[in-house]
Amino acid sequence: MNKITGKQPEKSENSEAIPKQLEDVEASIEKIFGVLKGPSLVSEEANGQSEQTQTGEQNQAGSSQSQTNSQNQTEGGSQQKEQSSKSSSGQTNTNQAADPFQQAALEINKLHYLWNEVMPEINKKGAPKKLTEDFSNSLNNLTESVTTKDKMKIMLALNALYAKIPDVYALYKTNISPEIKNIIYYSRSSILFAESKDWGKASVAIKELKSSWAMMNNALEGKQRDDSSKLDLSILELEKVVQEQNTQLVQIKGKITLANIAALQKSLQEAQQSEKQKK
Repeated sequence: MNKITGKQPEKSENSEAIPKQLEDVEASIEKIFGVLKGPSLVSEEANGQSEQTQTGEQNQAGSSQSQTNSQNQTEGGSQQKEQSSKSSSGQTNTNQAADPFQQAALEINKLHYLWNEVMPEINKKGAPKKLTEDFSNSLNNLTESVTTKDKMKIMLALNALYAKIPDVYALYKTNISPEIKNIIYYSRSSILFAESKDWGKASVAIKELKSSWAMMNNALEGKQRDDSSKLDLSILELEKVVQEQNTQLVQIKGKITLANIAALQKSLQEAQQSEKQKK
């Protein structure tokens, strides 16, 4: 596991905007983790609301189909059989849509299109050829992994893809350090390796996490210093349960760590937006 380093950026009046396509790539990765019930930066509540929305849309479609069927019942038995066949087909489609591996496959397919849009943008920023090649190779490996329907194999491949995200963000001059993406990556690595009982790699991930966090934490100031205290403590708690090789507690402490990272990242984004509005 190679560490991707990123220096703390100096505050700049000309902070560059991150391309929406790149943000969409990251959001898509988090969505796949959520679909697989893995360590996602998006809360389970948000994932649940998304699933409820999809279910609601399906139920509305089913209700509309039911009303149509009722109106057409007088047109004969043959039409009823046809409607029954359509209803059965619709139910099959609904079940397929609920399959997490199929949902992941659809989202991975979307990732290929998003990456195709991102590449020209980062090439303009002077992205090294190795970075784009490594991302493409990791995306191809992820695509192949989903065919195995092995949840852990897919999530490890997904996290390996996310490992390239910090270097892509580092191409842009912003007031938010790309190091926070490293912190997400190493936190998630420790959780996944613990779940797969690879405690050696989980311990290495914790070591890298602490190193990345120390680099970023030392540069925080103002309100972010207050926000960082919970994350600092949660990382120590996560380290402790990894050392104890307690898989259940790693899952709990890992989720808390990711939630604290999400809160700090949101605070940094709000601070950056506030600075822009003052200008």
